[in-house]
Amino acid sequence: MTLTDPFWLVLAIPAAMLLWLCPLPSRLMSSLRAVALAAVVLALCGLAISLPIRSGTVVLVADRSFSMPEGATAQQKEAADLIHAAMESGNQLAVVSFAEKAAVERSPESGKFSGFSVEVGGEASNLADAIDLGLSLVDRGRPGRILILSDGRWTGRDPAASAARAAASGVALDYRPQQRSAAGDLAVERIQGPESVMPGESFMMTAWIESPVAQTISYELSRGATVIAGGSQAVPSGASRMIFRDTAGASGASEYTLRLRAQEKDPVPGNNVARLLVGVRGAKPVLCVSPAKAGGLPRLLSAGGVKIDARQPSELRWTLEEMAGYSAVLLENTSANLIGGTGMENLASWVSKSGGGLMLTGGRDSYGPGGYYKSPLEPIMPVSMELRREHRKLSLAIVVALDRSGSMACPVPDGRPKMQLADLATAEVLDMLGPMDQFGCIAVDSTPHEIVPFSDVSDAMGMRDKILRIDSMGGGIFIYEALVASANMIRGAKAGTRHIILFADAADSEHPEDYAKVVDALARAGITVSVIGLGTDHDCDANLLRDIARRGRGQCMFTNSAQELPRLFAQDTFMIARNAFLDEPVAVRDTGGLLSITRQPLGDFPKIGGYNLCYLRPEANMAVVSKDEYKAPVLASWHAGLGRVLCYTGEADGRNTGAIAKWPRAGDFFTSLARWTSGKSQGLGKDVLVTQELRNGVCRVEAHLDPERETTPFGRLPELTTLSAHPGEKAVARKTRMNWSSADTLLAEIPLAGGETLLTTVEAAGLGHVTLSPMCLPYSPEYQPAKPDRGVASLEHLARATGGCERLDLPSVWKDIPRKPRFILLAPYLLLGAVAIFLIEVIQRRTGIFTIRRLPAIPASVSSLFSRMQTVRPAKKSASAAARRIEPKAETRRAEKPSAEPPAAPPKSEVSSEDGISNALNQAQQRAKRRTGGN
Repeated sequence: MTLTDPFWLVLAIPAAMLLWLCPLPSRLMSSLRAVALAAVVLALCGLAISLPIRSGTVVLVADRSFSMPEGATAQQKEAADLIHAAMESGNQLAVVSFAEKAAVERSPESGKFSGFSVEVGGEASNLADAIDLGLSLVDRGRPGRILILSDGRWTGRDPAASAARAAASGVALDYRPQQRSAAGDLAVERIQGPESVMPGESFMMTAWIESPVAQTISYELSRGATVIAGGSQAVPSGASRMIFRDTAGASGASEYTLRLRAQEKDPVPGNNVARLLVGVRGAKPVLCVSPAKAGGLPRLLSAGGVKIDARQPSELRWTLEEMAGYSAVLLENTSANLIGGTGMENLASWVSKSGGGLMLTGGRDSYGPGGYYKSPLEPIMPVSMELRREHRKLSLAIVVALDRSGSMACPVPDGRPKMQLADLATAEVLDMLGPMDQFGCIAVDSTPHEIVPFSDVSDAMGMRDKILRIDSMGGGIFIYEALVASANMIRGAKAGTRHIILFADAADSEHPEDYAKVVDALARAGITVSVIGLGTDHDCDANLLRDIARRGRGQCMFTNSAQELPRLFAQDTFMIARNAFLDEPVAVRDTGGLLSITRQPLGDFPKIGGYNLCYLRPEANMAVVSKDEYKAPVLASWHAGLGRVLCYTGEADGRNTGAIAKWPRAGDFFTSLARWTSGKSQGLGKDVLVTQELRNGVCRVEAHLDPERETTPFGRLPELTTLSAHPGEKAVARKTRMNWSSADTLLAEIPLAGGETLLTTVEAAGLGHVTLSPMCLPYSPEYQPAKPDRGVASLEHLARATGGCERLDLPSVWKDIPRKPRFILLAPYLLLGAVAIFLIEVIQRRTGIFTIRRLPAIPASVSSLFSRMQTVRPAKKSASAAARRIEPKAETRRAEKPSAEPPAAPPKSEVSSEDGISNALNQAQQRAKRRTGGN
């Protein structure tokens, strides 16, 4: 036994004093009270008994990264089955898988392991996280072991610290290596170049090639889409080096890709292609994006001294390395659909997190009509595009026909089903309407189902609730049935504008039948039809949907991402509800806020040919305002995070530019807007130098301070904001605080995944911010040339540090679980016993049921009377009995010494019976008088 909290023994002293000073009426009750107090004191002291544990927990940690050999997953499942089959009653088995992240595949309390089901990625091997997660599955105080099935290659945190925690907990790490064959693997072991260079500077890039045999290989080095070197080269067995030269171009970031091809089939082609990013320092140009191939605005800006790179939307990928090459992005009357949801998300993150600039100009394909309402760019814009009822001229009647077929139950990457996003998109349409409008909703599979009856929008909340309850069911959507039901619903509408939105799967639109007849009849009745297709414009039913929109004089929009549906539904409603682009010439005037942008007065503004009706956000700067009834912002700006955003709602170059196109100060005006959007040069001052380098798959960012400085230049530690993304994916932002690594250096480390681009911005309070050149790994670390000895050595080190071993016989892991004692606290039982004893004490106080009752004592008078009666009773006794009765008395007299004292009074037995009765009556009379007060 042991006491976990012996400090509470001091309570035994006041408990003993309490028993001594406040005694109870009987020994039994005192004993009960003493036992109860002792139980409470021992419970507080944490009395525990030690019992040996005969069972434990084994955690199987399985590596599922790309570096594992083919068939490794099946072998790991087989290993789990073998260990489970040898498990005895009381033991527990857990399974953890890891790659980019660690996840529990089977908890210790679950049944038989059925296989790996959690998505953990594959571009990394976070062994440290896996060990920590496995260690958390072993109950504290319970014996256990962790068995690692891996090739020993790890990325991210060093697992040595996790192994130390396991050793401190008494959990050993066993391992069984699973390694990929290195035979015939040609690989780019690494490629290196300068982090950044100056424009026009020549530099070298070095690639180390690992070849299993001497052979002739083919190679090709590209800068972006341009091949700058290529050919064949003989390489020896082992490592060799290739050197390339290039000259830096314009400011920004250059992406280089080296590709190798062997004569024989390569078992690991993933390491035959390597990437390298080289930053080019200097003033960065402004990216001008316009659907037109040659626009007048880029020429105007170039003439004003602004470096411009004009591109069409189809030429851009909107990756971090691409945007890092520009100081700002100018979207000239460009539809949001041409940029895409992922492109807009990355652009918004680049502006707010990395300090880029964004400028938008107006037109019929911009702002609300262009699909920017409810887009990822809208929150960072200084103007809003909501549909205000006071600016509506006509009432609106809309019917939405939704595809609710079985395909709509499929989830999107964030886990939500497509149907839920379609419901939200329909609710978005309803939210843009008012009491003057009418609305109806139909859900269609093989037959139409009326969800919201066509009526005035008087109970918007009730309608919205019905819409959000639509579930996916049934087969494909029957197009003809959907069109007929929508036509019947909207035909009697009295609104000035009547419109149908048909949402359908571009690859599952069935039974169109005589759809043309229905749509043509709707068009003749003045009812427009728009189509939003989930899929691409190359799907099997895309032409059908396009033809419906063409005949219905509406829009046809396709998207492969269900997350885009709310924006597309809102965009179509915008186009129908009102003309958000006012194409009549309007006079404008500048405000005092214009000087903060142009830094100089420009005089009176001429009329503009039209503008997109928007509304100024709070805290935004209104620089130019219209003189019409709307008093709407024509030029507005503000800071969005670290970046700058400027919105010119007029058309800069097109049919609706107006008289401003011939204004003599037009060049100065637009040049000033572009310069303000680009922002000022970045930096943290001359006393702080920021550098970055790649080391073992980790980007190390260091801030070097002047050793001779008198004070620290910043009040709090600088922060890093990193944007990371794979090509074509949404960028993820993370914040990291730098820490002191020496007296003059601060350090932050950010791990990279294969194929990922990292864009880092360092921000220091009071000094500003600086965005570093983008960084990337050549390829996923999991594809690096296999070195079996290095991986096994890593696993051996972990096992040796924790008392583990290489586990060849998997079921034997149960025999090596340590049999260590387990302490069981007795506090609950002691407290329960104390309560029971207290209850017994209460019962004893009230009833005395546990006390042994004795017969009452015989009064002395009655005893004397009984003795007297015995002496006068005649009895016939034999002579021998009399002799036996007299003989002891004689012996007693002989033993007594002679005494001078007078003889004792005669015994009570010798008193007459009359006297005994009299005395007893007297005593009884006296007791009665005492009870009655002497009367």
